[in-house]
Amino acid sequence: MILRIPRYLITGVVGGLILALALAVGYWNIRPASFIADPLITEPDQPDFIIGPAWTIMRNDNGEPSYRLTSVRTTHNVNTGQSRLSQPELMLFRPQPEPPWEVQAASALVSANGDQVELTDDVVIEQTLPGGQQRRLLTDALTLHPQRDYAETAEDVRIEYEMGVTTARGMQIFLNDSRIELLSTVRGRHEVD
Repeated sequence: MILRIPRYLITGVVGGLILALALAVGYWNIRPASFIADPLITEPDQPDFIIGPAWTIMRNDNGEPSYRLTSVRTTHNVNTGQSRLSQPELMLFRPQPEPPWEVQAASALVSANGDQVELTDDVVIEQTLPGGQQRRLLTDALTLHPQRDYAETAEDVRIEYEMGVTTARGMQIFLNDSRIELLSTVRGRHEVD
């Protein structure tokens, strides 16, 4: 007597074995890393965010404004922690009765902890003095230390005011007391009424 196994059982068993074999091979070929998406940022100098326009107001310990910073565009680099600003405008408020300083440039680079701002390309610093006289300083680069109320440059400087023009190479600005020290090659043209 020959025992005959029904055809549907043979087909089911063979199909089940093929399915089990396919699942086992698929399971062993799966790597957990294959489920993690590739990062969108692959170059180390790529920014992690871009904001535009942006503004911030920093306050001192008494809650009074210390400075206001605005820019057309801010690009932050996650690797260095630095932020690059396009067309920054900075208003540095001073203790009364000192007038505020207004600083503009084509671009700036802010350090990771915000203690240094490198302003470059067409830097303009303006201050309206008591009595309404306008003081305007022009240079190609300026390093600003907001927490120290200090700025400096080794570049050429042009100072324009109501009664004349002064040029120099290098400058230090002590912002709290509105004092400017010119470092070398100082020349001036003054008009007398």
